[in-house]
Amino acid sequence: MSHMTSAEASARQELSIRFVNTVAWRRRDLVEERIATPDAALKWLVDVELADRQLVTQLKARWKSAPREAEAFLATMHALREAIYQIFAAQIGGGKVDAAALAALNRWLGTPFGGLALGPAGSGLRWQPTTEKVVPEMLLKPIAWSAVSLLTGPRAQKIKQCQDERGCGSLFVDESRAQNRRWCSMGDCGNLAKSRRHYLRAQAED
Repeated sequence: MSHMTSAEASARQELSIRFVNTVAWRRRDLVEERIATPDAALKWLVDVELADRQLVTQLKARWKSAPREAEAFLATMHALREAIYQIFAAQIGGGKVDAAALAALNRWLGTPFGGLALGPAGSGLRWQPTTEKVVPEMLLKPIAWSAVSLLTGPRAQKIKQCQDERGCGSLFVDESRAQNRRWCSMGDCGNLAKSRRHYLRAQAED
């Protein structure tokens, strides 16, 4: 089952939040993995503008003769994502941050930012490789820094998890004035929740 919120599709959404939300239905026993293959990982990196199609073509060609490198990259990507999610979840719940998750994120902060730099892209800037021999893991560094920036900035207390009863569990940053947003998207989970409440009230009145 596919589940794509309007918030996730927004270019304004935090990179690290979009990354965590590549696992859908986190409040269910059976989650939905959206980055299940190395090719899916590369497609996602293009979608969030951490890689361009030329780089993806280069990596795909390289991985044909080095499938273990592709699988290792995918495992690294998943590990970073789950470490960030665990830290976000602790922030949301007010619990203690898992030491292993924190150590995993800190390892990314302790590595040089070589191989990647800001460069012009249209009217703005984007991350771009600076070397011909690309180390795929370097493409994940901006995600780690996005998580750290969010966790240590003024919006840290605004990180929330969708309360949809079906088990959505997508994360979002609550920018509402009242700070009472409960759903990742009013157009999706919010409307469904309201429809369910209306149905139950109608049933109770019959």
